[in-house]
Amino acid sequence: MNARSGTHRAPATSRWAQAAERRLTPASWLRAVFRQWPLLLVLMVIAAGAVVVADDHFRRGTFIMAGGVCLAAFLRAILPSDRAGLLKLRSRFLDILTLGFLGAGTLIACLIVPPPS
Repeated sequence: MNARSGTHRAPATSRWAQAAERRLTPASWLRAVFRQWPLLLVLMVIAAGAVVVADDHFRRGTFIMAGGVCLAAFLRAILPSDRAGLLKLRSRFLDILTLGFLGAGTLIACLIVPPPS
């Protein structure tokens, strides 16, 4: 009770109470995961390439992995920043440049490595 006005004041909610109110539920967790669809798509392509490499097809698998990184560069280029999710790390130009160089370098590496004899 406030001494001057005679009214009750609600106690200020703490940081912890506010965090508990917005805790993750299964539905909000799924929404958060599916909001990252560009990154999930890229990771699925790279994982598919890793499976192909593990199946003893180095060139094919590395080519698929390079395609996944190039896909990440393409998605970063065409998606707005608020939709790019975790593909957005720095500025758009720097992200595209970095992913493009990594994708092209991986592609060149998979093409110049000689096949096993």
